[in-house]
Amino acid sequence: MPKNNIQHIEWTTRDPGRLRSFFAGIFDWQFREAMPGYTMIDGVGGIFDAPDPQMPVGVTPYVNVADLAEKERRITAAGGRIHKSKQEVPGMGWFTIFSDPDGNMLALWQPAVKPRTGGDRGSRRKTAAKKTASRKTASARTRKKTSRKK
Repeated sequence: MPKNNIQHIEWTTRDPGRLRSFFAGIFDWQFREAMPGYTMIDGVGGIFDAPDPQMPVGVTPYVNVADLAEKERRITAAGGRIHKSKQEVPGMGWFTIFSDPDGNMLALWQPAVKPRTGGDRGSRRKTAAKKTASRKTASARTRKKTSRKK
C-alpha cells in the first residue's frame, strides 16, 4: 500500500441518487452498492448517504496511512481537529476524519492487515526448497543417462 497518498474520494450527500446520476452522465463511472447508505464508484471513491442532518455535506479525500494513532497525534499537535477517531469498517480497516487549521476536511485510512493465504513464509520456503532439490535430482539423473549412452 502506498503510504500517505490520497487513495479514495468520498462525497457526503443527502441525495445519493442525484449525485450518482450526475456523475454517471458526465464521466461514465460505474457504481455498485457496497453496503446500505454507501455506493462505491469503481476506481474513484464513494458516495455516502449522510443519515445525520448535522453532518456536513462535501468532498473528503482519504489518505492511506500505516498508523492512525500516530497521525492523529501529529494532526492535533499541528493545529488540526479530529472529528471522528479510528472508526472501524468491519473487515476492511479504520478511518479518522479531521480538519486542517483552515477547516478543510480530510480523512485517514488504515487498511486491515489481510491474513496471508497458502501458509506462512517458512512453509513456502520449505516447499520452494523441495522443488529446487527435486529439479536438481532430476537434472542429475538426466546427465547420468546421457553419459551412459555415449
